[in-house]
Amino acid sequence: MERKTASRRRGEELEQAILDAAWQEFSEVGFARLTMEGVAKRAGTSKPVLYRRWSSRVELMIACFASRIPQASSVPDTGSLRGDMVALLTVARKRMAMIGQTAMLGMLTEVSTDPEIRGALFSGLVNELTNMLYEVVYRRAIARGELTEEQLTQRLLRLPTDLARNEFLIFGEITDEAVASIVDEVIMPALRARGAAV
Repeated sequence: MERKTASRRRGEELEQAILDAAWQEFSEVGFARLTMEGVAKRAGTSKPVLYRRWSSRVELMIACFASRIPQASSVPDTGSLRGDMVALLTVARKRMAMIGQTAMLGMLTEVSTDPEIRGALFSGLVNELTNMLYEVVYRRAIARGELTEEQLTQRLLRLPTDLARNEFLIFGEITDEAVASIVDEVIMPALRARGAAV
């Protein structure tokens, strides 16, 4: 395992070095065997430095994954709500595959008894994808006249990513067929039922 020598890194430079080390450690040993000590050694720093920023390995890995997930700019404008929805779920699939089913289940197990860390998980990863769905896919559809703001509900805002996450957690993958099924059999009919012209 590669270890970095100590340096006088501070601020964003130090934080990025720690996140890079966390990703390398995760890639090498997996989430179950990942420790704050292992990340600190790999980053060439100390555990107290990590704990000043993140209270647990779950919080550290949430920050690590968030720093590596695809951004809104990676969702192409296909010209239709359906196409954009498929594109977004494809981005979500890549993101979940990057983290892995075992790591996701492990993090969910750890946060199940800690409301504070559970909140960090949802704000750092779950809500971020839901926000991307709204800001990229639904705003484009509203601009094209395919639906209106009033036709969206909080449940509809979360539904595509909730279904994708459930698919991944249960089956360990999200196939092209599953993406098409989620969009064509659930999302689009639900939006049409609210009056959307899709």
